[in-house]
Amino acid sequence: MIPIKSEQLRVALLSHLIHLLDMGEVETLLDAGLSPDLLDTLRTASVRDLNAIAGMPQLDVSVHFAPATLEAAYRRHEAITESRQLMEYHVQHGAHPQLLVHLFKMTMEQIREQRALLCPEPQVRGRPPLPKPEVREAVQQAWSRISSNYPPQRQYVELHYVFPDLSIATLWYVVHEFDDCETA
Repeated sequence: MIPIKSEQLRVALLSHLIHLLDMGEVETLLDAGLSPDLLDTLRTASVRDLNAIAGMPQLDVSVHFAPATLEAAYRRHEAITESRQLMEYHVQHGAHPQLLVHLFKMTMEQIREQRALLCPEPQVRGRPPLPKPEVREAVQQAWSRISSNYPPQRQYVELHYVFPDLSIATLWYVVHEFDDCETA
């Protein structure tokens, strides 16, 4: 348990108890050990009363975090942030719409919005020209190594790090040059 000494936080927590009462969460509060009489007193307390109570040193307020859930929430937040950064990198470096749909489950409207937001220059439309055969061979060799060592959302970013002068769309076309149909 982590003790809460801040009067502002104490007032906020007391206000939250009243909010729970207003939302009909009486059982939750009773299960937490609050008596029905105390709940009635809280329900009728004024803001001045709450501020006065929150400032009293004998009021013991503490918070409990379940460390595993806090860690899981933080890891989830990191994963969402990384996915967003990877998506933005793909958009900024000219990824093919089909690749964006495949990797990030984006709609065409979302792709247009992200391009408008992240790419001030208008995008070149149509299929980009393929690089010289020796460059395409180098891309294929790098792709073979990269695609087996990185998760899908990271693969084209890593490939782009190796070939920064080529757009991700160009890299995508080179990687899929010999496919029967152009799918990611």
